[in-house]
Amino acid sequence: MDSNLPASLLITFIVIGAGISGLACSYTLREAGHEVLLLEATDGATKTKGGIRSPPNMTRILKEWPGMTTLLEQRATKCSGVSFKRGDTLETVGFMKLYEQIMSELEADFLILQHNDLRQHLTSICLSSGVVIEYGCQVVGAKLTDDDSVNIVVADGRTLHGDVVIGADGHNSLVRGIVTDEVLEPTHTVTGANITISKEVLQEHPEFQALWNPNEYTLWMGNGSMISGTLDTDAETLNISICTPTNLGITEGSLVNKMPFDLLGYDSRLQKMIQLGCKHWLTVQQVFDQEDIVGLEGTAVLVGDAAHSAMIHGSYNSAMAIEDAVTLGRLFSRLSKRKQIPFMLNAYQEIRQPRTSTTQASEHRSLIQISLPSGALQQVRDTALQASLNAAFEDFENCPSETLQQAWEDYLVLFSHNASEAVQNWWSMWGAAIDEMA
Repeated sequence: MDSNLPASLLITFIVIGAGISGLACSYTLREAGHEVLLLEATDGATKTKGGIRSPPNMTRILKEWPGMTTLLEQRATKCSGVSFKRGDTLETVGFMKLYEQIMSELEADFLILQHNDLRQHLTSICLSSGVVIEYGCQVVGAKLTDDDSVNIVVADGRTLHGDVVIGADGHNSLVRGIVTDEVLEPTHTVTGANITISKEVLQEHPEFQALWNPNEYTLWMGNGSMISGTLDTDAETLNISICTPTNLGITEGSLVNKMPFDLLGYDSRLQKMIQLGCKHWLTVQQVFDQEDIVGLEGTAVLVGDAAHSAMIHGSYNSAMAIEDAVTLGRLFSRLSKRKQIPFMLNAYQEIRQPRTSTTQASEHRSLIQISLPSGALQQVRDTALQASLNAAFEDFENCPSETLQQAWEDYLVLFSHNASEAVQNWWSMWGAAIDEMA
């Protein structure tokens, strides 16, 4: 965090939602000296499932937080690269190797870790820093007060008072309806499923080992859909995702025994492994362009999935939430006058929206490319990816394929982003005007 911590003026934040984004924001704001009350509707005791991809832009941040380096060393898997395979034949079409030289310049690795490991550790450092977490607390409304602060109404009838409310309550956010009256029309729908497979199942079926190589982030490219996952030999469970840029008309959040996806075009071993999964959790993500993420006259703000539509089954969903948290923490470490609050929140929106929009568009382009139906475009894609298998291929500057070069450039733009520097750059241009407010 900044050397000028804590902030000159300390205020109270109420954060709604104790997922990754809510916990991360609570921690950075508490580190800036502010009082933070974190409200979570669930009991917080249920172990969360699934894996999280931590690209370098996220890993770099996590390593600065207490105990995270040890957690990542002990519990995370370092990705050696991204493997593109045909879903029907398992043929490796392309491989985006994460070269040591490139990753060392980025000062962080691309990691895979368990969602529950990260959530538990974030909860621990929040509590250690003084964040107050209240579980089983269902928020039902919010309203502006006469003194330009906000009251939060919870289901048990209580009213909680804070200076700023942060909506970290996911892509079906309640707080989004408080921030804006605008009814957002989705630009498209992404349907997906998280599948948990026990380690025992993998051991009982050695034929599954041929599906992938350890420590590679593998994408099996199907006819209109994709399957992704990483084989972590040390993990208790294997987590894979199925994703399609098509609305299948399913209900989100349902645990099912049968997939609503057409998997017949995939290799029989992939189909069998998915069928043996112990849990199938469905997601329906309405992707939208959120224009306003600050509301209630500068007392409410959205973060994470509530603020933007970074693809749930992509590589940057959690990274965007972590960057949101750093941005808010850095900005509010500079708070010195109450009238600066709405300006700080607007600064957050101005800094974050271009970044999240670029990332969201990049992720969706990738999903469309990876999920191309069989045909001419799919063949062009595979030909371009095959350039990465050339032994002479070293980095995107020497890449013989324009398509692959563009893919590398997209990766590096996303990987190299520094959320702290983005705040510093913004503050160097506009901070003096905010500091001069009477």
